[in-house]
Amino acid sequence: MDKNIPEVRVPEEFLQVIDKTGYGTSLDQKLRVSLAIGLFVERAVTLERASELAEKPLSDFIKILSSKKIPWMEYTEEHVEDDNVAIEKYFQGE
Repeated sequence: MDKNIPEVRVPEEFLQVIDKTGYGTSLDQKLRVSLAIGLFVERAVTLERASELAEKPLSDFIKILSSKKIPWMEYTEEHVEDDNVAIEKYFQGE
């Protein structure tokens, strides 16, 4: 199947920085991971989708995010409320 892949010019100053990352062995791999991280941070994609775009196993992608101190799990107010309800139900059952 023929993929229609657009060509993109990446400025040299970006290439120099991206090439120094430890996200892979080739520039292509490093660029994929860098873009996936950016899309994840911007909440344009889910964690799972970002790992797919980066062509990394989810566990490896989480390690990369953690090494950069990028939170990979969001604990929302809704999660807190759900946990509080579950805890309350648990103690009522005792």
